[in-house]
Amino acid sequence: MPIIKKEFTIGLLVTALLEDKYNKTGHMRGEARKVAERYAGKLKSFGRVVHPGFFEYEQEAVMAARALKAEDVDVVVVIELAYQKGLVPMRALLELDAPIIVWNAQLVDEFPESADFDLIMVNSGMAGLPELTSSLVRSNRRFWLVTGAIDDPSAEERLGELLSAARAVARLANARVGIIGHPYEGMTDLMQDDYAVLETFGATCWPIDHDDVTAAFGAIDDKAARGLIQEQKDLGRNIEVAEPMMLRSARLALALEKVVREGGFDAVAEFDQVWLSEEKIGIIPFFGTSRLVENHVPFTCEADVLRALAMLVLEELAGHATFLEHYLLDYKRNLMFNSHDGHGNPSLADTKHGVRIVPTIYYQGVHGFGASFNYSYRPGEVTLASIGSVGDGCFRLISAEGRFAEMKPRDIAAPQTFFQWNGGGVAMFSEAWLYSAPSHHHTAAYGRLNRKIALVAEMLGLAHVKV
Repeated sequence: MPIIKKEFTIGLLVTALLEDKYNKTGHMRGEARKVAERYAGKLKSFGRVVHPGFFEYEQEAVMAARALKAEDVDVVVVIELAYQKGLVPMRALLELDAPIIVWNAQLVDEFPESADFDLIMVNSGMAGLPELTSSLVRSNRRFWLVTGAIDDPSAEERLGELLSAARAVARLANARVGIIGHPYEGMTDLMQDDYAVLETFGATCWPIDHDDVTAAFGAIDDKAARGLIQEQKDLGRNIEVAEPMMLRSARLALALEKVVREGGFDAVAEFDQVWLSEEKIGIIPFFGTSRLVENHVPFTCEADVLRALAMLVLEELAGHATFLEHYLLDYKRNLMFNSHDGHGNPSLADTKHGVRIVPTIYYQGVHGFGASFNYSYRPGEVTLASIGSVGDGCFRLISAEGRFAEMKPRDIAAPQTFFQWNGGGVAMFSEAWLYSAPSHHHTAAYGRLNRKIALVAEMLGLAHVKV
């Protein structure tokens, strides 16, 4: 639910110098337009493409830039088919403030003996790119390079990584984070300046009055709550909570969903204990918060804004994210036990062991403990990520690749997993992670994501610490 609903949009600038005064290659303009459309078609699998068309001259570059600005593009891909004077593409790029990807592209992957000069004129962008890249450096503009033929798998992978990172940056810049309650008192790693968050990430933070959730809770009837409970049963989840408590937990879940939807929030940083003493609700909301995480609305405990932002990044990079905390070091097996109360993403559970919905054991409200999830995460390659606050309104991205090991879930009324680091033993991981200035919370998503997270950091102008 971004502030302004828009598709991820890629601006494409394709240029070359095909003038008639010196080169006598104006006859290639028609072919250059066709080639430009081929590159536009290649990019369509990554997002909506805004392509003003092949251009040669300064006034055309200005018009192309303004077409991209009018569409509020999230990233700009620049291609030179052949030599172009550096001033021409720079005239466009200086009007744009989106991340810039220079695609050193060709249609061919060899120079055949049958080649003529016409082939060179749509396959020799390297001739002009030194002017472009040196001008970008001179202008203090960050840019990223992709080199390879149009169908080269490695170039396509690199392009995909860069566009995925740009998508994550665009998601943050268009994000609205709700805050319910207050940060858990005294947690120094959860203390940050929300204006610095706006300046750095583009995301805004807004309070949600917990009474709004209470009012929404009062409007949810038992029929709707029973429908949600049946939905969980249909997913094969075993409900071990007494009906009155399960109904209360389901009503709270639907109330949270209503407030998030109507407020247009992308993520919520929540103090879960805010309703424990309240007569109308009086339980912990783990069932409802986990359900929203499962439905791509990151929720964090203890009003942790930075981990909500990290979850939004992982949502874009991997499709799903979850919220965790390091607990116990298993030295014998070199595993780090991860969990966080009853809060997580049940869609990532190991189907071998299933998902149980159980009474939580952690926080007792005036109406009891509330429903929670108990499961282990499925085994597989995974990346842990966090955003560290390092002082003076500055942040860094932190990530570590490893795997979730298969485990039979313990009966602790919480999502849980063993993390095994790719870099060595658990003691080494523990120290490397602690030196990186993390929070005591972190996020996780499946896949090897260090490279993409590093690119997100670069596009945001942040340091990246690879643990």
